[in-house]
Order: sequence, then structure tokens, then C-alpha cells
Amino acid sequence: MQLQNKTPEAARPKGVQALAGAAIAIIGVLAAANPTSELLRVLGEAVPQLAAALPTVITACGAIVAALSQPPDLPGRRSR
Repeated sequence: MQLQNKTPEAARPKGVQALAGAAIAIIGVLAAANPTSELLRVLGEAVPQLAAALPTVITACGAIVAALSQPPDLPGRRSR
């Protein structure tokens, strides 16, 4: 059984995946900057190793998604 993508590549705006990856990486950085957040505190009580590694893993996954995606078309001046 083969899954079909409901959104064709041409219909999806260029760069959405890259921007989503960048947003995920920023969330990971913010989680690392604020280790006292409620989510990390609860995870730290349940699984200490996971709570310590989670911000790094989130940042790395977001960076990989952004790096492997097509860059967005940004409006701006072109060099003459």
C-alpha cells in the first residue's frame, strides 16, 4: 500500500518546510535557554536523561529539516 501526498509539490509555497524547520530549531533553543520550564521539569522528574537531551534533539531536528529544504523566495531588490 502506497501513501499519496495530498498536497502536490507545485501547490505548496516554496520554503515552507525550511521555515518550519527553523521555527522548530528556535523552539529547541528556547527550551535550552529556559530549563526550568514546566514541560522540562515534568520530564526531568519522569525521565531525567530525556529532559536533559530534549532541547538539543529538538534544535538538531529543526536545523536538519531547515538545511535539507528549499529556501523560501523572499521579496527584495535584485542586484543589477
